[in-house]
Amino acid sequence: MPVEYRPRWHPFLAADEREPGVWTLVDSMGCDYARVRIVRVGSEVGYLAESDTRLVGRYRTLRAALEAAHHVFVRSHALGGAPNGGKGYVAGT
Repeated sequence: MPVEYRPRWHPFLAADEREPGVWTLVDSMGCDYARVRIVRVGSEVGYLAESDTRLVGRYRTLRAALEAAHHVFVRSHALGGAPNGGKGYVAGT
């Protein structure tokens, strides 16, 4: 049986490079929600991910930086706290 390839969505698809070395992540409504910049520290090249002027982290690959910035955006839509109000979520609570 042949294996069927099904492309999945990736934050790369939401990234818009408006200026060289700066990728802006855009939501489905056209609003910017994160930014990834290429940076050089000495001889090393990396990527700096920011979400709403908050540092998400520094990464060695563009893919990792985009994923991290996107995960911050996705998590911002979730309610805080543990499931079921924390009852039974951790042993002993």
